[in-house]
Formats: sequence, C-alpha cells, structure tokens
Amino acid sequence: MSSDVGTRTPQANPALLHKFMGIGLVILVIAMIIARHSVGDSPAGSQLPAYAIAGVSAVMLGAALMLLKPLVPKRHAGQTVAAYWSNPAVVPKALLVWFILEGAGVLASISYFLGGGPYALVAIAAAVVAYWINGPAVFENL
Repeated sequence: MSSDVGTRTPQANPALLHKFMGIGLVILVIAMIIARHSVGDSPAGSQLPAYAIAGVSAVMLGAALMLLKPLVPKRHAGQTVAAYWSNPAVVPKALLVWFILEGAGVLASISYFLGGGPYALVAIAAAVVAYWINGPAVFENL
C-alpha cells in the first residue's frame, strides 16, 4: 500500500519565488558593480558590446512590460488569491514576465561591467525597479 494516498503535491509559492529571484538579481547587480570598480577602466577599445547589451536589456524590459504582462490573466471578482495562483493559465505567464525582467537586469549588469557607462546604470535601475514593481500583488489586484 502506498503512503502517497491522500497527500497533496506541494504548490509553488509565487510571492516567495519572486522575492528570492529579486534578491538574487540585487546581489548580482551589486557584485557586478563592485567587480567593475575593482577592475578599473577598461582598456581602450570598442564600447559597442556594452551599448549593444544595454540595448538588448532595454528591449527585454519593454517586451516584458508591454507585450507579456498584458497576457497574464486578471484575477476574477470573488476569486481567492490561492485559487488565482493555482490556475495553470496564470503561473507560466507571470513567471515569464519575471524571468524576462530579471534577465534584463542581468544583461544590464553585464553591460555595466563591460563599459561602465551611465547608460548601463540607467538600464540596471530600470530593470530592478520594474522587477520589484511587477510582483505578485500587481497580478492579484482586481
């Protein structure tokens, strides 16, 4: 006889996942900024890779907010938060938004490490702020 009878499979906790992903993003950003300042100025060369990576970061940020975020279903009136997050149509779409926003922050950090310009700091700030503003509560609110 199996002991699995009557046990529930554990549910993902999107708020906790978002929080840990965000903490990881902030730690990575801080580490890249510290690494950039410990390395010093980059040798004379093309800044094109840094600009290109910052541009890709900006495109990812825009795509997540303007194209992917509207695809996440809204919570219905009377629907509990637990029921909303247990909907299989919600979680993958919300996670995709968060993954793309986090990826934008990672790429902006790499851009800052490579070039160290203010454009990269703006991209980092935009990605980190957008990530934290677009947490679970944004999707849960009616």
